[in-house]
Amino acid sequence: MQKQPFYLHKNFFSRMVCDQEFLSEEMRRILNDPEDYIRRKNAKIIQNNFKNKIVYLEIGKIPAIIKIHNYKSLWHKIKRYFRRTRASRSWHYSVLFNENGIRTPRPIAYKETRIGPLRGDSYFIYEWVDGINGEQYFLNNRKDVGKIKKAITSILEITEKIKNLGLIHGDIRLKNMVFREDEIFLTDFDDTKKKKWYKLRRMNNRDFRGLIHDIYHNVPREFQPFFLSQLELLGDDIKQVVRYCSTKYNWQT
Repeated sequence: MQKQPFYLHKNFFSRMVCDQEFLSEEMRRILNDPEDYIRRKNAKIIQNNFKNKIVYLEIGKIPAIIKIHNYKSLWHKIKRYFRRTRASRSWHYSVLFNENGIRTPRPIAYKETRIGPLRGDSYFIYEWVDGINGEQYFLNNRKDVGKIKKAITSILEITEKIKNLGLIHGDIRLKNMVFREDEIFLTDFDDTKKKKWYKLRRMNNRDFRGLIHDIYHNVPREFQPFFLSQLELLGDDIKQVVRYCSTKYNWQT
């Protein structure tokens, strides 16, 4: 019998999924109680705000991130009882994107606590990618025109693939892209979802509006016209978004 690629364990109180390649006794201890494991390991907290706690640690010899999803309020927590957890969503879209040529940090595992059908806390574990975010990459390489144009082309290929999959990433911006030399890894899938035919075009083009906003604020000005001109090639609907935002930001395209 062929070995299944993913380990799945679920009961009335939890659901755990792990890539079989990473499954070990230590991983089982992590999934059993992530918070306790983090405390005992004295792991490094990279970020902790109302949305997420991001924790860096090593699992055996594997550098990894545990993303713990926080709540804005008690009401936010109650509403999420009835919705798919952000860890489950992040796992699903990480796997899907990698299968479709969009690189993400390799997903390792996720856990969600439950009371029957009600979802509670969730934890998404993925491999750490040693690199810099897109904002820093553009600043570091602004004098290397070839590198910057190659990066822009790669970013547009990512956004086009997401568009062709009928998906909305939800937060496309340079800070959510990790550059390791010339490789780009997309991150942050908490808000990724399928496009809805009945939604306004403005909602379904959310990724492109967000990216254009990010171009305006975080891409060196000398590269903005090239970025926008290439973005327009992704379709008439995107061209309209570019033209609208160009007026908003007083750009010439």
